Amino acid sequence: MQIHAVPAFQDNYLWLLVEGRHAAVVDPGDAEPIERELAKRGLELSAILATHHHGDHVGGLRELAAQWKCPVFGPAGESIGGLTKTLREGDEIDVPGIGAHFSVLDVPGHTSGHIAYVGEGVAFVGDTLFACGCGRLFEGTAAQMSEAPPDPL
Repeated sequence: MQIHAVPAFQDNYLWLLVEGRHAAVVDPGDAEPIERELAKRGLELSAILATHHHGDHVGGLRELAAQWKCPVFGPAGESIGGLTKTLREGDEIDVPGIGAHFSVLDVPGHTSGHIAYVGEGVAFVGDTLFACGCGRLFEGTAAQMSEAPPDPL
């Protein structure tokens, strides 16, 4: 599996996971850059994964799902329209088309239902962890974020 950072907005990236001619996208805040990258690489979108409900992570989700008729995974504890499979701590998924296997962690703090996908030697953590900190705590508390499960990598 290859992972490609797709620039979006003025200061963000969307993540495209690629295996052969299939791809999955993590946190598609905008459909247009993903559609452009899929066309450029000749890829078919086979799954969408969301970590939390903020628009810069799900703004393109419905458009991509409608275009590609693919499954949409996301947190059970958040209100996100268009999810076809809700996930919570302890769930595991095999991402259609790319064969990647991820475990799901509940990582509240940035939002109350935030999840992370961990496996294949990578972690997709949304706005829970950055190179030098974490995303703002909109709905949860610092204590909740601190008590989140340790990194299983």
